[in-house]
Amino acid sequence: MSTNKRIAWGITGSGDKVRESVALMEELAKRYNMEVHVYLSKEAKVVLKYYKLLDEVEKFFPKVSSERGPNAPFLSGKLQLGTYSLFLIAPATANTVAKLAYGIADSLLTNSAAQAMKVAVPVYIFPVDQKEGEIITKLPDGRDMKLRIRKEDVENVEKLRRMQGITVLSQLEELEDVVKKLG
Repeated sequence: MSTNKRIAWGITGSGDKVRESVALMEELAKRYNMEVHVYLSKEAKVVLKYYKLLDEVEKFFPKVSSERGPNAPFLSGKLQLGTYSLFLIAPATANTVAKLAYGIADSLLTNSAAQAMKVAVPVYIFPVDQKEGEIITKLPDGRDMKLRIRKEDVENVEKLRRMQGITVLSQLEELEDVVKKLG
């Protein structure tokens, strides 16, 4: 398989949009014959277990790695060497967005994004907190939960939109257009 159809997908510890993210990535991987290597933040593993999605992700995707430190596994090196045509973070928590917006690269996903941008590997991010106000998200048991999206979190997303090397996806479905361009 050519490397232009191999992507690195980082998952953060967001419960909001995690089910939709997993379902879309499974669908896109099949539809476009794309190899997806999954990189889980420390909290992503907790959230995927909570939502009963960890086993599904590990069964569907050929490679799933969990964060042990900012450089372990060595995703940043693989991005710099061209192993992946792009780096996706979806869903992205407000914490991950804030770190990237302010140049903090102290986790596997933030460090890898920073290093990818240095060598012009495209970084795509789907932040869950994009519009100030209240939203309804689903808990693992299907119940609704109301969340308040803070002005500060939205401002960080806007700061990311202005950064060179990062494309902020307004909707998760925009990822299909990105994948189509891979060839």
